[in-house]
Amino acid sequence: MWLAAAIGAAASASAAAEVPFGHGERLVYEIAWFSLVGGTASLAVEEADQDGTPIFRLRSVAKSNSFVSMFFPVEDRIESLVDRETLAALRLDVKQRQGDRRRERVTVFDQVNHVATVVKNGERKMLDIPPSAQDSLSCLYYFRSLPKIGVGETVTIDVHESNKNWRLGIVGLNRERVRTGAGEFDAIRVRAQVEFEGVFLDRGDVYIWFTDDERRLPVRMESKIKIGRISANLIEYEPGPRPVSQAMP
Repeated sequence: MWLAAAIGAAASASAAAEVPFGHGERLVYEIAWFSLVGGTASLAVEEADQDGTPIFRLRSVAKSNSFVSMFFPVEDRIESLVDRETLAALRLDVKQRQGDRRRERVTVFDQVNHVATVVKNGERKMLDIPPSAQDSLSCLYYFRSLPKIGVGETVTIDVHESNKNWRLGIVGLNRERVRTGAGEFDAIRVRAQVEFEGVFLDRGDVYIWFTDDERRLPVRMESKIKIGRISANLIEYEPGPRPVSQAMP
């Protein structure tokens, strides 16, 4: 199972403005390997307060279907807490089951002192991070909050993942009309060079089609894996009742 979530743009200090997503937004994808549908994945946004700080709670859930689960059951649940004003990552909780492999990890981001505390398998590590660092889920929404990328343009993001800091580059490739189970969309295709194992992806080039409008919805995602190519196509979209605040570079 795969869902590209490790994309974004320059992680500098930010000020609040309008964002193209908000409380109640939900995206559902059909995940396929070649022509075989293997399961579904969803992305959802909630607004909440964390110790008096207004936040976005971003949730990603991926599950294999009944057929695939007979051979290789997958259930991944990811939750990212993000400061609603700056869109900087505050906390990432990862709970994954992929076949016989189970993984749980918590990363807490101290954006004031630029330190990430990672707890995995009972071990705790403290690591330096760059200002306004993103995690491998929050950067998807941070990218959506920025001005639209143009063909030939490149943006970058600082992401902390797998106990390391990574600087990702995302390139605008071309515009095209995309048809998915949720309808047809005018989109811009981007390529992100991923150097780490993200929430639902392997290292390598990840291609994402974002709607070429103010919503900037990720409607299609593709990535090459060890055997073949895997894709995620949007099949359901529920908009939030209203947009809230955007981070600007």
